[in-house]
Amino acid sequence: MGQDTAAAAASALRLLNTPELRHHPQHGPQERRAPTSVPAAPVNLGLIDYLEARKREVIDHARTVTTRTEPLPLDDSDLYAWYLRATIGAAEADRRHRDFILARHALEHAIRLGNYNAVRPHPCPTCGGWGLFWDERGNRARCSDLDCRTPDGLASSFTLDRLAAQQVGQTEIWRSSAT
Repeated sequence: MGQDTAAAAASALRLLNTPELRHHPQHGPQERRAPTSVPAAPVNLGLIDYLEARKREVIDHARTVTTRTEPLPLDDSDLYAWYLRATIGAAEADRRHRDFILARHALEHAIRLGNYNAVRPHPCPTCGGWGLFWDERGNRARCSDLDCRTPDGLASSFTLDRLAAQQVGQTEIWRSSAT
């Protein structure tokens, strides 16, 4: 699970970190703006904040679970490979948390790049069906099964955290029951 998910997250991070995406989009809302008394920032500050927060989360977790880590990679796209190497000897709970972070980042990066099909390979946490789709307005995955509803009659919806936690949990079940 870890290496495939890390490779997907690294690939998406590499795409997100391209100069083309760092420039302001010509349309759509801005996440963070420069003050109006100065010209607009020449880069998309929301994307830079997003990338820095994800990098900081990975680095902080790696340094929390192990005292000996190699130097940070110079290229951001090598960050997840570094993370896997740094946490290889960590406790089981810390490795599960690492896998959760990798799975969540892979989903978040894919959604950020506009790949809304990234939620489709995940089963619905409520009904187990394979009808998840991404709802841009709600910023959540929703189940398309008409029988999978909340008590209020609304479609069941899930955060990327929930899908990532379910993915890690399912992988642990498969590992423990493998012969």
